[in-house]
Amino acid sequence: MKALNDQVVRLGCSVDDATIASIIGIYGKEQKLKQAQDVFTAVADSPTCGKLIYNSMIDAYIKCGKSEAAYSLYKEAFKKGHDLGAIAISKVVYSLTTSGKHQEAKEMIHLSFQDNLELDTVAYNTFIKAMLEAGKLNFATSIYEHMLSKGVSPSIQTYNTLISVYGRGRKLDKAVEMFNLAHSSGVTLDEKAYMNLICYYGKAGKRDEAFSLFIRMQEEGINPGMVSYKIMINMYASEGLCDKFEKLIEAMQRDGCSLDNSTYLSLIQAYTKCLKYAEAEQTISCMRRMGIPPTCAHFNLLLYAFANVGMMSEAERVYKELITTGISPDLACYRAMLRGYIDYGLVEEGINFFEQIQDTAEPDKYIMSAAVHIYKYAGKEPEASSVQDSMNNFGIPFLENLKVGAKMKIP
Repeated sequence: MKALNDQVVRLGCSVDDATIASIIGIYGKEQKLKQAQDVFTAVADSPTCGKLIYNSMIDAYIKCGKSEAAYSLYKEAFKKGHDLGAIAISKVVYSLTTSGKHQEAKEMIHLSFQDNLELDTVAYNTFIKAMLEAGKLNFATSIYEHMLSKGVSPSIQTYNTLISVYGRGRKLDKAVEMFNLAHSSGVTLDEKAYMNLICYYGKAGKRDEAFSLFIRMQEEGINPGMVSYKIMINMYASEGLCDKFEKLIEAMQRDGCSLDNSTYLSLIQAYTKCLKYAEAEQTISCMRRMGIPPTCAHFNLLLYAFANVGMMSEAERVYKELITTGISPDLACYRAMLRGYIDYGLVEEGINFFEQIQDTAEPDKYIMSAAVHIYKYAGKEPEASSVQDSMNNFGIPFLENLKVGAKMKIP
């Protein structure tokens, strides 16, 4: 390989384009960018250096993570009159987007439009997705309009990306319109298209529409996979709609999908939302029987639910179980316990808890502020001042608005 490389560098244009492009391509795959550049430089000024070599060097830059260099080389080739084709444009735009160079990607799209380059569906799809990821939603829709004006047929990927564009722009009606347009145009809708719109229905609080579309998807012969079930499960879990949630779990298991760590987390969330604490605890027990170790996040949901309604003896029991299981409590766990103590005026218990954790918990705004408030409430000014001094040393702001007994019922 080195001998051939030396020959190319020495002879320059005497070696045919296909061979030179292949050598550059190999170096690109091997992440040997300097060698690829040496070969390209040796032939770059040759009048015979054409599309094949430029595309190969652009590929090498992209493979080596040099998206801006690929963009610069593309512009250089364009100025010299080389049409590198839709695939090259797509690759450079995609590379710029994935490396966060959104403005450069937008400039390249504008360039291709201004010069009336012939683009295919894949190129337009890449452009629309790039602008979606850049948050330039209006420009993304204008790319679609340009695509139609050029007589290029949209694909399922086009429609799916546009559903995301309109959904993210909070134009749900337009997202639905795009979904229906795809259906009426004869494009075969896939699971991803259905679930994409279902997600945006969920975010807009339109759960009935989401569920209806989920049923319609199955009626069209598309069986939901694990990801689809999880989307629906999370939607109902966040609202505490246990009946619908449980039916989905049953359907999911009938379809051969096993519950995993995140599904159990959603299940516990749903049960705590609708105050079914026993069922939430049974879910943690079920996880253990199934050989799935619960995490701190699973316990935190139950612990927070108890603390939120002032059932601190139950919260303490769950906290002890968490410790016994060998799980290290996280900040969310500590915050939930202290919030329960401070909200319901359990000052002594709150002080004892803080003093147990203060050497192990990392400095935290809520935990330390809560400690200051309960120390002051108990008349322990020196202890309160000590914690507040620590907060100042760490540069942690103090939360003035915490109130001991905020949730206590006043007779």
